[in-house]
Amino acid sequence: MTDYQAGKKWDIGLQEAVSITLDSLRRLPAATLPVAEVSGLAAAEDLFAGVDCPSAASSLRDGYAIRSKDTKGASQARPARLRVAGASSAGDLNNKTLEPGLALKVLTGARVPAGADAVVAVEHAREEDGYIVCSREVPGGCNLLSRGADVASGERVAARGEILTPGLTGLLAAAGIDQAPVIPLPRVAVVATGDEVVAPGHAIQPGQLYASNLITLCSWLRSFRMEAKTGVVKDRSAAIQEAVAALLPWADVLLTSGGAWKSERDLTVRVIEEMGCTFLFHRVRMGPGKAVAFGMMGQKAVFCLPGGPPSNEMAFLQIALPGLLYMAGRPPVPFQTRKVRLAATVAGDIAWTRFIHARMEQRDGKWWAVPQRMKSRLQSQARAEALIRIPEGAGTLAAGQAADVQLLRSPCV
Repeated sequence: MTDYQAGKKWDIGLQEAVSITLDSLRRLPAATLPVAEVSGLAAAEDLFAGVDCPSAASSLRDGYAIRSKDTKGASQARPARLRVAGASSAGDLNNKTLEPGLALKVLTGARVPAGADAVVAVEHAREEDGYIVCSREVPGGCNLLSRGADVASGERVAARGEILTPGLTGLLAAAGIDQAPVIPLPRVAVVATGDEVVAPGHAIQPGQLYASNLITLCSWLRSFRMEAKTGVVKDRSAAIQEAVAALLPWADVLLTSGGAWKSERDLTVRVIEEMGCTFLFHRVRMGPGKAVAFGMMGQKAVFCLPGGPPSNEMAFLQIALPGLLYMAGRPPVPFQTRKVRLAATVAGDIAWTRFIHARMEQRDGKWWAVPQRMKSRLQSQARAEALIRIPEGAGTLAAGQAADVQLLRSPCV
């Protein structure tokens, strides 16, 4: 082997490639952010409530705070009569104590005075001459939200590694947590290479093409809320090195598009290796996406993706994206996988893991994966709703046979 080849694995299986990637990466250092900005991020540590919520017993209904024992034996024939001693609404900082035989008019969310242990709903009592008339017994705790019922001070609200959903961030705020330590999302530098590649917005000449891979990658990153900075450069060692050197200090991860194969013009992997990257594997037994390489440049992860659009996207989705999610403290599984029937026969390769673009179709209440049969690879990629996965060693899967399908869009099965 040449020096360029030494130390890296070649032509490995997909599962091994993913394992090497995840084993080589580390979670990003925690950052403390305002609770309004942590939705979708993983908690960096256990989070505990600092206050009770509610901070005092409060009413769940518009009505009257009462002592339940004052309604004992109440009926239509012998209603209980309680004098209305005032009123309270949500936010009132009253410190009242309810004496026997009294009632306090309360609105939903209002603090219930000490001594009261129930709220009779306004529709179940009538007010006359400064009294309420209640013709039924009201049990203790009725329409009452006790102190700490939503969350108690000291209670664990979120566990380390838990993804903070919008609803959970609301609970954190209710628990008195205004800032939370979280694992941030990685910042990603994306460099597209190729003499024929032109950034969108510029005029192209015959034989040139727009950097569609760049846009696809950035759109996937955006869909997972990851920030990206980009560059488009010619197939020149100095240009590639300059672009990488300019972007890498800002980024946690470098993605390159193109120049990952083994011709004289495929310079990307070689140039980045000369810049100090230690590549751990190059070329994976998967199709499309074979020519992917992965390495580490210090603490920075580097994924060199092939230039063909389907190969570029597939290498990103199957290897790079799981790694990015892992760095963010999230499960390294970007998409849900379902077992569904195949609408047509698909051919695999016993030596490769193969992925086929598909759309999902419902038949008689069940979902089927319909392989894309488009002449255009870009059209097939653009219209794909799912990916049929034919594992290494499986060969051909017949129509009607069950297969694993990754759902690229909202789950439908």
